[in-house]
Amino acid sequence: MALHCPDSLTSIAGFFNGLAPGKLDALGDIYSPGIEFRDPLHQVHGLAALRQVFEHLFQQLKDLSIIVTDAHGDDRTGFLLWEMSYSFRGAQRVITGTSHIRFAADGRVAAQTDHWDASFPVYGEFPVLGLAMRGIKRLVTAKPNPS
Repeated sequence: MALHCPDSLTSIAGFFNGLAPGKLDALGDIYSPGIEFRDPLHQVHGLAALRQVFEHLFQQLKDLSIIVTDAHGDDRTGFLLWEMSYSFRGAQRVITGTSHIRFAADGRVAAQTDHWDASFPVYGEFPVLGLAMRGIKRLVTAKPNPS
């Protein structure tokens, strides 16, 4: 599937598609030096800190790939919809998320906030937490009315 996105989002979408450790050397081409990055697990400032986030991701997850499936925005801000697949503890996983991007005047990314559900993909991997979370999910899930 070809991605049709605004020119402003082409660089960041291309960076995510085919993300690999070797691409981290190009962070300064995509992100501003003062990048503000936030996701459910991190809140960092600057290229060095962002690089550490990506490096840690590659250390923890095997067969990591991100595919941007949709993009909308203009020269100031935009949104990417993406799927990240990876292998963890021998099992294949997929997380769907979205990134809100704000651009600096030079077109590089000044701020990125990633939104994705960390509950089961991350916290649910821990035995006690996973058990508690599944119990809570059963309690709060709407049940169909028997008719």
